[in-house]
Amino acid sequence: MYPRLLRLRHLRYFTAVVQKGYREASRRIHVAQPSISLTVAGLEEELGVKLFTRAKRIAQLTPEGEVFHAEAVRALAQAELAIESARRAARGEIGRLSIGFLGSATSAFLPELVRKFKATYPGVKLTLQELTPVQQDAAFEKGEIDIGFTRTLTAEQSRTF
Repeated sequence: MYPRLLRLRHLRYFTAVVQKGYREASRRIHVAQPSISLTVAGLEEELGVKLFTRAKRIAQLTPEGEVFHAEAVRALAQAELAIESARRAARGEIGRLSIGFLGSATSAFLPELVRKFKATYPGVKLTLQELTPVQQDAAFEKGEIDIGFTRTLTAEQSRTF
């Protein structure tokens, strides 16, 4: 039988108890102590191991609990990294950007614009492709470029689209 997916909340409660004890963990994370106790007990049941020994209102980590604690701390740190990476990607600070450009129409401004962009967003992988207006249109259709710089087309040229 496979264990169900552990929630980050379980790991947060568990690590808070390890660091501060049940009472202080309850104050620190603003959750009633019985809820924390039930969550940790449920975690122990889910894992099939005792994480704490309890005696006279004192909880101490078992050897299994120590191993689990080290991994839980790593998992929470990785989760925080994933959350921050997703937020940075949403802000456009990391990821990829593919630009199509027409050299003759962009030579006056594109090099400086690219330098400023790379200085502001060093985590974004920038790809530049010199393409005619017709090639840019096809590249947009295929999802090969995200943005394009070209020149205004005459009425006759735009009929070819």
